[in-house]
Amino acid sequence: MSRFCAALAWLAVTLATAGCVSLTPVEQGAAAEVRAMADDTARIYGVSRIYVLVGGDVEGVGGTYQRGMLTLSTPMLGSPHRNSIVAHELAHYLLDHDRPLQSTLALDAQREQELRELDANAKAVEILVRVRRLREEQALSLVYDHLLAFDRLIADKHTVIPWGHRAPCDEISDLLGRFPAHRAWTDGLPCGPAASRAATTTPPLVTVTPANEGASGLLAHSYFTDRALSGSSPPSLTDASSLPRALGTFDRARDAQVTLLLGLRSEGRTLRVVSRWYDAAGVERRVVSRVAEPSADTSAALMVHTHTVPMWELRPYPGRWTARVWVDDAPAGEYSFSLAR
Repeated sequence: MSRFCAALAWLAVTLATAGCVSLTPVEQGAAAEVRAMADDTARIYGVSRIYVLVGGDVEGVGGTYQRGMLTLSTPMLGSPHRNSIVAHELAHYLLDHDRPLQSTLALDAQREQELRELDANAKAVEILVRVRRLREEQALSLVYDHLLAFDRLIADKHTVIPWGHRAPCDEISDLLGRFPAHRAWTDGLPCGPAASRAATTTPPLVTVTPANEGASGLLAHSYFTDRALSGSSPPSLTDASSLPRALGTFDRARDAQVTLLLGLRSEGRTLRVVSRWYDAAGVERRVVSRVAEPSADTSAALMVHTHTVPMWELRPYPGRWTARVWVDDAPAGEYSFSLAR
């Protein structure tokens, strides 16, 4: 059972009060996705299905597995670490970690449980590959995100290391060390096996400039930033103080996402915006497709539209990235940023 997942609920929202919990439609959809992931895991691995309990008052708060039951708190349904945590708890099930610890001395039992947690971290990567169909490097990056977030909670003194776990930085080092085929991009990451000796040269700032802008005429402004904007209160392109900072280089450990901010000319109609993201080798890694609704302010000449990609999807592919944008199926621009090694 993994109790440190409980602390990660702090990243999502304040805990729901104990008692009967009713889920919103969005939470119900997320809970259905968790149950489907558990069922798919049982089918793919040829084991019995397990019961999934979702609620704000479950023991362990974040996520646990014990005696054939996976529990997940309501706040964790909306966490970016949800799938990693669920995979970790399913790993405990597949690895038969229900069986009693063999050690009778407290210190030996602690070490035995620590090894179980390390094994579950690595097994979670495999589950994300086989069940969620992620590429191995992206599955490893997703679990890394989850552990790094917990390491930051410890550093900020928002929680403590629970029994049966090593320091999260040590768990990260063990995890990355089990996947030597990916050292080309894991070397130098915080807590990684070679973090102390890897080069950390930051590439030069990349100027973000449009290309083929006249093809559609609908895209007037764009840049990259490290913030995912709130849809409820978008910034105004006419108010520079409300806009997040523009960046040309992103840090694979510090930054949580890369956001492409677009200024679209208001046409008083819905626009379909698609961005295709290519790594340094020219491989398409992500496609974002969103609809831009007309601005409520009819006097506004431009409306803000954003496309965000989480860092775990980008981290395994350092170097220069390119995002190509289409508006209503017409090429609108090509933009670049750098992902530091």
